[in-house]
Amino acid sequence: MRSWAILLGGLLVWAAHFFLLYGIGEFAGASTAARGGVLILSMLALLVDFWLARRLITLRASDAFGRWRADVALGGLALTALAVLWQALPALIG
Repeated sequence: MRSWAILLGGLLVWAAHFFLLYGIGEFAGASTAARGGVLILSMLALLVDFWLARRLITLRASDAFGRWRADVALGGLALTALAVLWQALPALIG
């Protein structure tokens, strides 16, 4: 179970960010408060991604599977950070 949590941690952050942004867009519209909410939510998601990445780097295992798991999870976290930025971009520049 722990391996799945490590591997899917970044994707869970992205999914939560996606659904919360959808809720902001659906119910708050294009107001200034909604843009602020998107900014705060995106920064929080990126902070969680960076916290998870830092934790993964410090907890790297010495066995081959542990290193592979950490490398795959770090790749997922990098994709998650890119997805969070991509989703927040229209609200922040528009």
